[in-house]
Amino acid sequence: MLLGIIAVCVAITIGLFVISLTPQKSPLSEQLEQIRSRNISGPARERFAAMEKIFGDDGRSQLQRQLMEAGWYTTTPAQMGARVGGGLIAGTAAGLVPLFFLHPFSSLYLLIPFIPAIAGGYLPFMALNQAIAKRKEEVQRSLPDFLDMVATTVQAGIALNQALGYAVAVAPGALGDEIKECLSQIRLGRSHGDALRAVAMRVSQPQLTATITAITQAEKLGANISMVLNELSIDVRNERVMAVEEQAAKLPIKMVFPMALFLLPALFTIIFGSVAAELLPQYVSWAK
Repeated sequence: MLLGIIAVCVAITIGLFVISLTPQKSPLSEQLEQIRSRNISGPARERFAAMEKIFGDDGRSQLQRQLMEAGWYTTTPAQMGARVGGGLIAGTAAGLVPLFFLHPFSSLYLLIPFIPAIAGGYLPFMALNQAIAKRKEEVQRSLPDFLDMVATTVQAGIALNQALGYAVAVAPGALGDEIKECLSQIRLGRSHGDALRAVAMRVSQPQLTATITAITQAEKLGANISMVLNELSIDVRNERVMAVEEQAAKLPIKMVFPMALFLLPALFTIIFGSVAAELLPQYVSWAK
């Protein structure tokens, strides 16, 4: 009986993960299909809509924003719901395995699968948070060089849009991808300021947001953009240096616990081990 439950859980988990990893169509393709179908929705869309309901309206909007910050544009809240459900079921199946070896069986053992189930359900959110932190760190790392390149090309007499296109080669990671998307939207007719603000909204990185706000304000006021970009690059570098210094200042506090846990026992063994080795034979002979 227990083996059958585990097999069913594994099968459901595999099915949910396959659904969650299925690539989604672009918004334009979905709109075209909706126009063709005239409000006819298939069972797959209804199932995905049911999966989205587990997060609620506020949770779904917040999750959508987090997916954008992580750069997971092809992942929907419904797919995250499928991953969470798959993680819960997989954790439950993993927690049921030890019940084979616990004899005699007790009803309290049924609480064992809850811990791996909760861990499996939280695993997709942990991967999402790590992707967000990694992407923001990557943007912060490449932003100063990107601003220097844009400022240099603008000083050479090149327009800002072309300067952004030349500077993409300096930022090949997440920042470069976002700038490419921004330039594509500008070529399709979107205004320059709206495209840049969309980048700031998608990435939601404080330094990039401040940079885009300063660039748009400088364009509106007619200020010298190259000077603004140079000042922004200096500020971003100073903030990065301050962040590194702050992390370095926290290292002595973080090293206290590893030293107390690993270094002090070894030190006490070296100091008192020789004394114990000398006194132990005398104590044994006295005890006899």
